[in-house]
Amino acid sequence: MTSFAHTQLPTQPLTRRILFLVATVATWIATAVHAQHVGDIVPVRNGAVIETREYNATGDTQSQRIFRGDFGDTGVDHFTSNPGYDSAAGNFATGTRLGMNALAGLKQWNGSEFVLATGLRMNIRYLTLQFDIRASAINGFDLQVQSNGGFHKHMNMTVAADTAELATTGAYLIEMELYSTGSTASRSEPFWIVFNDGLASADFDPAYEWAQANLIPVACPADLNGSGFVDSSDLGSMLSAFGTSEFDIDHSGITDSADLGSLLGAFGECP
Repeated sequence: MTSFAHTQLPTQPLTRRILFLVATVATWIATAVHAQHVGDIVPVRNGAVIETREYNATGDTQSQRIFRGDFGDTGVDHFTSNPGYDSAAGNFATGTRLGMNALAGLKQWNGSEFVLATGLRMNIRYLTLQFDIRASAINGFDLQVQSNGGFHKHMNMTVAADTAELATTGAYLIEMELYSTGSTASRSEPFWIVFNDGLASADFDPAYEWAQANLIPVACPADLNGSGFVDSSDLGSMLSAFGTSEFDIDHSGITDSADLGSLLGAFGECP
């Protein structure tokens, strides 16, 4: 049985310490009982690649790279253990470990986009293992796969400010990857978790929608109308937008000859 002596509780009033302890115990219990949680991250080995999926309301999984978390959902301010990681038996080789890294620094919503957070950190912990996401990418830790090849873990995640003057209420974004220590599974594609810390839905929803619209690279960016082909229709759209930022493929800030060259070079069926 795991000892509580190794858990460092936040410096806060006794009531909040007790709530934090209760939430931590609930997290440990949840990892021991395999259950499907809507919104959980579902790592699946797809050939040699780790794919991230998500449980939906019917208990099925669907491919997903943008996930959501809500600080305070356990009753402790600025703390959550969701989303968890829940993979069915047989996905990973027995005796291997599944781990996570942060691919970028902690970002905060400014009302129109996510920008690097200043003076803030997100702590990710599992028992005595932990790391802080601050201003840059950082390697995390890995955990043992279950004896049946499944994986079900909920991390303790806390957002905190370096000084009392900085408010933590807001929307936050972390960019992550999963990796396996097994020889038959490589790293996952990047995935993102958007966290709400105390915002009303009307204020948080635009941040989540922005993440969905802007973070996942478009497989065929020159296919401006989503037809599956780069053709004369896309060319006409780009020419009409020349000098604006509407079809800025290379994200230079303006639709120009470089974007036109990319479109012409991709003419034909999208891969």
